Amino acid sequence: MKYEIWHDQDPRFGFGERPEFPAAYTKVAVVESDDLDDVFRITNHIDHDWTTNPEVQWHQPGGCRSTSVGDIVVDENGTAYYCANAGWDKLDDEADQTEAAIANAMEDF
Repeated sequence: MKYEIWHDQDPRFGFGERPEFPAAYTKVAVVESDDLDDVFRITNHIDHDWTTNPEVQWHQPGGCRSTSVGDIVVDENGTAYYCANAGWDKLDDEADQTEAAIANAMEDF
């Protein structure tokens, strides 16, 4: 499954209010993966620059930081997930995302 990686433009790492998606985020990559936990592994600098991982189909030019708490991953079905302190939180359809936000997030798929 393809996943879009969206990094918080002003990383809060889970502190404070959650910023508005997608306005406060930048799309930094598209990766191919089986699940969200693998997406997290793929998009972290563990022993090398994650953008060189074979699962990365596209990444923002100029390098990227590791995916962290507060970032968002959108699957190819348009479902958005917030990287939480432990695991992933599906964004609430009414409070955290709108059809327009998801359409915007998915337009480059």
